[in-house]
Amino acid sequence: MRGAEELLYLTQDGLLEPLMHSQVVRVVERLASLGWRYRIVSLEKEKDLADARRVRNLKARLERAGVRWEFAPFDWAQSSRSAANNLGFLSRRALELSRAGRIRGIHARAYVPAVAAWVAWNATRIPWIFDARGYWVDERLEEGRWFTTPLRLAVARGLEHQLFVTASGVVTLTELQARDVEARFRPLGHRPVRCITTLADYDDFVRRPVSQLTQVPPELVSKLANRRVVAIVGSINNSYLVDETLDLARRILERMPDAHLLILSGQHDEYRRRLGVAGVPEGRFTIVRAEHDAMPQWLSLVHWCLLLLQPNSTAKRASMPTKLGELFSSGVRPIQFGCNDEVSDWVRRAETGLVLGDVSPAGLDAAARRVSEAEPLSAEELDRARQRTAPHFSLEAGSSSYDKLLAEVFGR
Repeated sequence: MRGAEELLYLTQDGLLEPLMHSQVVRVVERLASLGWRYRIVSLEKEKDLADARRVRNLKARLERAGVRWEFAPFDWAQSSRSAANNLGFLSRRALELSRAGRIRGIHARAYVPAVAAWVAWNATRIPWIFDARGYWVDERLEEGRWFTTPLRLAVARGLEHQLFVTASGVVTLTELQARDVEARFRPLGHRPVRCITTLADYDDFVRRPVSQLTQVPPELVSKLANRRVVAIVGSINNSYLVDETLDLARRILERMPDAHLLILSGQHDEYRRRLGVAGVPEGRFTIVRAEHDAMPQWLSLVHWCLLLLQPNSTAKRASMPTKLGELFSSGVRPIQFGCNDEVSDWVRRAETGLVLGDVSPAGLDAAARRVSEAEPLSAEELDRARQRTAPHFSLEAGSSSYDKLLAEVFGR
């Protein structure tokens, strides 16, 4: 009976979001090809659900892979009631399916789905994997949100401890967090803790010639093909040092007359406002939204990518930028600062990028000078970077690690 062989994948992050396309859809498809039958239960943003064609296409794609998918709208009110609504839906489905004997185990992505899996475990003792994706409690603490009293923090820490010690296996994004988990959350006993970081499809993220960039508007291909392109990829949020990033971009453009700043983001107005404040000339930048399935082609136009993140903190020990593997695979040279020492270490290992020591005006000016003096990345350097990083960041390697962990926790 098919249902009894399924694994339940719980995620609060919607599959229709670009990040989930690479970090959930592609991974589950690959695992399905290895024989794992998944049922995904997700929460989707209303704006994504409004595009009925995208919903149908994704559902059909997953069905072709042998993956079932069901969802509910994500409650965005950011109140205690909305949080309860989101958790309530995931918990109810996890309990219903577990009690009905429809699934053999749960794969929970991040903390809120992990609480739903823990609820089901308490009722049925069904085994589950905690795919932690970070330190959610510490992130909220550093933002000054939610756990603002000793009592709230104590409750949160107690629940966090329960998640780590009752899970049958734990996945982290960094080796730093894997070591933290093994040290902080005893007794884990024989339960496996594995670092499976943010993954990139190394077969898709390859350096393409200009003639193959069919998903990039032709006028932009013509505009950028003979420029040295410096990119900013993603949204303005609290993880990034946005002002320092734009200041560095301005300094690079001043030193390199043939350089152009490409910003791949939907936040057109906010970026344009900040670029004006930073003093970046109007004709030296382009802001455009790129669909995730077109990102490999966009990155084929890029030489450097600015990756200036908030400095080390407890929460950041568990973070790994999703785009890092995509940059290594595509021959894009990261200019990195912050997040954690593991990110910096990987940039150094790849030997294609630049790790900044500080983001003072003098530090940014030195970085701009080094970028302007650097030679273009050779085919041999790109090949070495791919070989060094693929065993850690590639979709193939990560899926193999998941396959082994699933077999260890749930059996073949």
